[in-house]
Amino acid sequence: MPPPNRPRRARLLAVAAIVVAAAGCGDDRHDALKPDGGPEIVVMDFTKPLPLDPLPPGWYHHKFWTRRPMTIDFGIKDGVPAIRLATHGTASMLFRRVDIDLAQYPRLAWRWFIEQPIESPLDERTREGDDHPARLFIAFRTASGEDRRMEVIWGNKALKAGDYKYLGSFPHYAANGGNANIGRWIAEDIDLQAIYRHIWPDAAPAHVVDIALFADTDETKASSIAWFAYVKMTRARP
Repeated sequence: MPPPNRPRRARLLAVAAIVVAAAGCGDDRHDALKPDGGPEIVVMDFTKPLPLDPLPPGWYHHKFWTRRPMTIDFGIKDGVPAIRLATHGTASMLFRRVDIDLAQYPRLAWRWFIEQPIESPLDERTREGDDHPARLFIAFRTASGEDRRMEVIWGNKALKAGDYKYLGSFPHYAANGGNANIGRWIAEDIDLQAIYRHIWPDAAPAHVVDIALFADTDETKASSIAWFAYVKMTRARP
């Protein structure tokens, strides 16, 4: 018999899928961020704090029905202006609507700082241990209209940079992790198109339609603190 928290996690992921699907349809996409033809598109920039209530057009804070949300603050961390995401057995997602051709902007870059990692005996590769102090939730829409979703995550103990994990059919890519890397700013730059092609071998042409910051400790009932300075998508390296 599956652990009792598995249905709750399944519902959480299902709700997230519904929210993203709804956000990707209809007239509410008019405020999606689009490239201007330059070498990069800055999806999130926390040089200055965002107003949170209400959020600017194109942003939304998704809160789960059965979870208290993460705490969102802004501050200076080791000299870097950033957004601070804290959890205490909680979970939520801060979305930015975008419309970015993955073929034109195949790389994803960001800067993060894990101040407090998740301490739990539960295996992060299982549903019951599926918590991470920092995630990037990414939604794609193919040219045929198919919605595809994945997460880029900070690995806790079992997952290291370059690892993949799947919960059911839902894919995750670990960009970094481990206690040896906490307590300092790390700039990441990954080939998102290559990761997309690894997960979906048909490599169907797609646009990125949503990017969200996601922090959660709702399964492990632990606490975490993570900071993000920016999130960008960039053209291929020369």
